[in-house]
Amino acid sequence: MAPEITAVQQLHEELLDACDDEDVEFLLRFDDPLEVVRGYWESEISGYDHSEEMGRTLWRIREDRQDEFGQQEVKAFGKDEITLDPVMDFSGREITAHIEIGFDVGRRFQVYPNLDDSYDLYAKYDPVSLALRAELCIEDGYDGSKRWEPVTLLPSEQDMIVGLMEEACQKDRGRSLRDTWADHHPAINRKDLCGKKHGRIQHER
Repeated sequence: MAPEITAVQQLHEELLDACDDEDVEFLLRFDDPLEVVRGYWESEISGYDHSEEMGRTLWRIREDRQDEFGQQEVKAFGKDEITLDPVMDFSGREITAHIEIGFDVGRRFQVYPNLDDSYDLYAKYDPVSLALRAELCIEDGYDGSKRWEPVTLLPSEQDMIVGLMEEACQKDRGRSLRDTWADHHPAINRKDLCGKKHGRIQHER
């Protein structure tokens, strides 16, 4: 009975405003004009795909209400909710690590991928400044396009990820993150050493 009740409620509220004089004159020829219109209206509202309207409704809910969750206390994710790929990229200024995640990204980061999208976390660690930043890579499930969303990690999460990166590097290469990165950047190493040497000479003078 739910579709019938819904149809009658909508007609009760909106039918009169939708009718002009000719519509009213025509409908009054029926013994029960409301029942006639209800039957047609019920088939109209229940007989086609509403996914587009539902998608738009969900989008509006997220836009209007997601700040409520942003104001709640953020709960840090745990070590058992992530998997770090031990193969890291040392070629850039930052060391990049790929992390598979098993927690709700919407609740933790207020980023909302579509249901068919896939996503992973990338941690980028600067061994000079010791700063860690993170980005979500979200891949569209339909066309394969990617977008990058910067996300903020809590201090405890940063420490945990750097610790996992250090542990993986020691196990895989037998060296620290800093030393492994320095092996890939001898020019930066020489520049740093020259700067330190120049500083010592100036201090001695």
